[in-house]
Amino acid sequence: MWRARWLVWVALVLLSLGAGAGLKAAPTQNGDEVFPVPLTCYAIGTENEISLIEVLRGRVAVEPLNLWASLIFSGAITHTMLAPLITRAAHGMRGRHTARWRAWGHAQGGKAPVSFGAEVVHFCGEVEPIFGLWVVPLLGAIMWFESWHTAEEYLTHGVNYAEPNFVVVTMVIAASRPILRLAEDGMARIAALGDGRPLAWWVTLMTGGPLLGSFITEPAAMTITTLLLRENFYRQNPSRAFKYATLGLLFVNVSVGGALTNFAAPPVLMVAGVWGWDTWHMFTQFGWKAALGTVASNLLYTVVFRREWARLAAHDVVGTELDMAEGHCASRRDVIPWWVTAVHVAALGWTVFTAHYMALYLGGLLALLAFS
Repeated sequence: MWRARWLVWVALVLLSLGAGAGLKAAPTQNGDEVFPVPLTCYAIGTENEISLIEVLRGRVAVEPLNLWASLIFSGAITHTMLAPLITRAAHGMRGRHTARWRAWGHAQGGKAPVSFGAEVVHFCGEVEPIFGLWVVPLLGAIMWFESWHTAEEYLTHGVNYAEPNFVVVTMVIAASRPILRLAEDGMARIAALGDGRPLAWWVTLMTGGPLLGSFITEPAAMTITTLLLRENFYRQNPSRAFKYATLGLLFVNVSVGGALTNFAAPPVLMVAGVWGWDTWHMFTQFGWKAALGTVASNLLYTVVFRREWARLAAHDVVGTELDMAEGHCASRRDVIPWWVTAVHVAALGWTVFTAHYMALYLGGLLALLAFS
C-alpha cells in the first residue's frame, strides 16, 4: 500500500515539474500583449445567449492556458478535500518506519531517525500550504504557454498582495502575549459577572470576541477569540458535538461581527467608499442587527447544550489545578509592563490604519519585532 501511495506522489511531482519543463520552448511575449487576457478579448458572441460549455470552449480556444489553470485550481480544491486522508497516510508511514527501526534491533540505540518521506507527505496534508504548493504548477503552466517574463511580471505586478499580507500581520500581532493578555483581562472582567464559570467565559468570548472584529479587524478578532477559547473552553474537554458546534458558530459570528464599523471588515471595505457608507450608517443599518443575531445565536446554543455546562463546571476545577501543577502558559500571570502593551496596541492600530499600504504596515511589523 505504501508503494502505491509513493507512486501517486511521484506522479504528482513529475506532473508539476513537467509543467515547467517547457520553459526553454516558451514563446516570447510582445511588449504590447496583456496577461491575463481581458474578458473583452473573448469575441465569442453574446455569452447570455449561449451555454456555459460553449463559453468555456471559446475562452480555451482563445487562451489554452485557461484550461490548465482551471485544472490546476480543481486539483488544489481536491487536494484540500483529501488533506485528512493524506495526513492519516503520513501517520501510517511514521508508524511503519518506527516498526522497521525496532525490527532492525536499533531500539537500544536511541530515538528512531525521522522518516523524510513521512514528513514530506505530512506537509502535503497540511491545509495551510496547499494552494501555495499548487502555485508551482501554475507558474510552470504560465511559463509553458507564455514566457518566464510573463510569469515574473504577473506574480510581481499583476497580483495585489496587500490584503493577504495584511491578514498575516494582524494575526501575528493579535497573537502576541500583550494583546492576548489585554483581551483576556477585559473578557475576564465580564466573565466574572458569571463567577468565571465555563458558561460565562463561553458567552463572553463568543459575543465580545467577534464584535471586536469591527474595531481590530476580523482576522485579529478570530485569532484572539480562538486562542482564548482554547484556554478557557476547549481545555475543559467538551463533547465532540459541542466542539464543532462552537467552531461553526464562531465562524458565523466573526463573519457578521465586523459590520458595526466601515473600516475593519474586508467585505465592507470594498463597498463602503464607493457607496458612501460611514460608521453611523453601518451601525444603524447592519451593525445592531449583526450584534442582535450574535447574541440570539449564543443564547440558542446555551439552551441546546444546557447539559454540558454542569459537567464542564466540575471539570473546570480539576483542569485549573492541572494547569498550575504543569506550569502551563495559561497560568502565567507575570506582569507585562503597561508601556509594552501600549506599543503592541499602537502597532495593531497602525496596521489597521494603513491596511491598504503594504510598505507601511510591514514596516510597522518590523519595528514591533525590533522592539520585542
